[in-house]
Amino acid sequence: MELEPELLLQEARESVEAAQSYRRELGQRLQGLREARRQIKESASQTRDVLKQHFNDLKGTLGKLLDERLVTLLQEVDTIEQETIKPLDDCQKLIEHGVNTAEDLVQEGEIAILGGIGEQNEKLWNFTKKASHIQLDRWMTTLQPRITGSSSANALQIILKTYT
Repeated sequence: MELEPELLLQEARESVEAAQSYRRELGQRLQGLREARRQIKESASQTRDVLKQHFNDLKGTLGKLLDERLVTLLQEVDTIEQETIKPLDDCQKLIEHGVNTAEDLVQEGEIAILGGIGEQNEKLWNFTKKASHIQLDRWMTTLQPRITGSSSANALQIILKTYT
């Protein structure tokens, strides 16, 4: 059973029209996909830029906060250091004064001894009296708190915690 040429021609035209319509529909879908892809890429690019800017801003703010905290902590360490060293400085001054006094006493005593008993009797008497007085001062300064060795001195320590 053969179809008549007009019917074949009509059927062929309808098939061509259907194919053209299908092609247009697919072309529109393809164009829509391309547009959606472009929008996604553009949106992703904008989002990346916004994220980078946001995190750069956060880094700047965090950096400033960390710098401020560091300055505060360093000031606290400086204050603790000064408060802890002051008694040591005071004690050092007392010891240095004692050393100077002892040196002066040794020099005076050597001079008094070299003079002999006869003519230097008064010098020996003055030296003995002064030495006795200095011994009393020495005894009084031993009542001051003793300075411990560096191995038992207090130390500043900080424990840093890192969070991962």
